[in-house]
Amino acid sequence: MKLPLLSGREVLVALKRMGFREIHRKGSHVKMKHPDGVKIVFPYHDEIDRYTLKGTLKDAEIDIKEFLRNI
Repeated sequence: MKLPLLSGREVLVALKRMGFREIHRKGSHVKMKHPDGVKIVFPYHDEIDRYTLKGTLKDAEIDIKEFLRNI
């Protein structure tokens, strides 16, 4: 499934809906943590590369379909 082009803000909101909370922000990168202990880092840019976003979701073991439902 192909991911849409999303901004860092859109990704941040979707991840918050999924239970993640922001724990750190430095420069253009945001670090988030889920209550189950999973931590992810993603770029907070105007447009996030699909490949980068897909890798971030894979690291966090988030299903793409589940993520798309939370956008």
